[in-house]
Amino acid sequence: MKRIFSFILGLALLCSLSVGVLAEGNQITVSGTATVSLAADTCTIQLGTSTRALTVAEAQQQDDQTITAVIKALLDMGIDEKDIVTSQYNVMAEIPYQDYGTIRPAAPVYSVTNMLFVTIRDLSKASQAIDVATKAGANQIYGLTFSSSKEADAYTKAMQRAVEDAMNKAKVLAEASGKILGALQSISATDFMGDTYGIRNSMEMMDAGAKTATIVSGDVTVSANVTLIYSFE
Repeated sequence: MKRIFSFILGLALLCSLSVGVLAEGNQITVSGTATVSLAADTCTIQLGTSTRALTVAEAQQQDDQTITAVIKALLDMGIDEKDIVTSQYNVMAEIPYQDYGTIRPAAPVYSVTNMLFVTIRDLSKASQAIDVATKAGANQIYGLTFSSSKEADAYTKAMQRAVEDAMNKAKVLAEASGKILGALQSISATDFMGDTYGIRNSMEMMDAGAKTATIVSGDVTVSANVTLIYSFE
């Protein structure tokens, strides 16, 4: 029993050391990763309006008036026009049906939804944007996403560190196995990866006239992954 346990333990250790490394013939493939964190300085909010009426024309007219007021309120607070774009526009018919003994009106009710992506480049104005939009008639608010204007530079730094990570792995493996690490045969990288990290945010959606939404931003992480192939003797 002890021998079997020792064999399984040794196999597990061997597998753990081989993660991210592949030796095939006279080549060795290693992967490297790195992550860089930076403070968020931009956020994007998806907000808009949803209006219901007995006809499509009526729903569209009412919704257009409301979304126009929302856009004007955002522009008046200083958000650039290019940072307000339509993200979604839907027209739906709610067909009557019987539900738990209740029958909807014989005529269908039409719903028009108009959503915007609003980019805010001054995080101190994020709460204000939500506040003025809701007071102007916005009744739909979804994903709040943080980002950084310096993500491209951070990705370059992460890429350099990922290459160093892979090169160090290759050197360690060559020395440990008594082999000679040859020339670099190829190098490849995955696409840019950006994500929020350590983000803390809470939004208190109140009726018009209530206190402003509470938003607390955090960091953004940028990661890079590379794969290096060396000759191995």
